[in-house]
Amino acid sequence: MDPSMIPMMIFTVIVLMLIGGFILVLPLTRRLGAFLEHRMLAEDKAGRSADAEALARAVDTLRDEVERLAERQEFTEKLLDRPRTPEP
Repeated sequence: MDPSMIPMMIFTVIVLMLIGGFILVLPLTRRLGAFLEHRMLAEDKAGRSADAEALARAVDTLRDEVERLAERQEFTEKLLDRPRTPEP
């Protein structure tokens, strides 16, 4: 056997192993990716509902505060609009 053929045979074996590995592993990784994506979406939906509820509570709180501020501002404007009578 020619000694210069050994590196070519090793290279050929490595290339065949890489191609075979990709052929075997690619479907497994795609399936794993689909599973993880499905799981992540399910967790995201559950998290969104909790986040949406917290956001709705925060908006309600802000709405109440704005209503109270509007009432205070209206009261203050009414006081300032009244004609002042000079004190004797």
